[in-house]
Amino acid sequence: MKTMTEAGIAPVGMGCASQITSPVLMLIDLQRDLCYDSRRNHLFRSALPYYEKTIEAFQGHGHPVVLTKFELDLDDDQFQRFGDRYCVKGTPGAEFVDEIAVYAKEVESHGLVVKKLKHSAFYETDLEDRLREHGVETIVLGGLQTQICVLTTAADAYNRGFKVVAAREVLISTRNEAKLDALEWIEKYVGEVHSVDDILRVL
Repeated sequence: MKTMTEAGIAPVGMGCASQITSPVLMLIDLQRDLCYDSRRNHLFRSALPYYEKTIEAFQGHGHPVVLTKFELDLDDDQFQRFGDRYCVKGTPGAEFVDEIAVYAKEVESHGLVVKKLKHSAFYETDLEDRLREHGVETIVLGGLQTQICVLTTAADAYNRGFKVVAAREVLISTRNEAKLDALEWIEKYVGEVHSVDDILRVL
């Protein structure tokens, strides 16, 4: 299993301080089927205090929060690819986890709950338009899984001219090595990786 150093991700200092401007916190797919799954529930529980801390800090500073969610058809082709079925539209498993649902009403009131069909939150959604309306320049990313939905969203955000910052403690992957590889890729090609505390210090 790789450590952060072995993955080429250096400990974060205050280097991000002057660069996080007009931020949004974007949390990817914190849904019942995904977070309460036995393979990830312990990871979600460990990250939960950071989710709560980060959401409340962004909202307290008047910065927007985006919550994305899968709403998939019963015969979606990705089920065959992954050998699993999850987040089918209209089922309880597609709902936000209870711990995040308490924040979702306010997020939805700002039009910032994004329903998606593919990994990237930008694919065939109006997410970019919503972010432009809120004057967003920097996207702070969390959620799951780091190497799939977070990584593709990070790449699409970068390609649209947004600054991308991955918040380490609020990112989840079933396999830690896959998470570290994804963070290394994000830092090398499309953005930065910082701790939650360093990000919140400069809001």
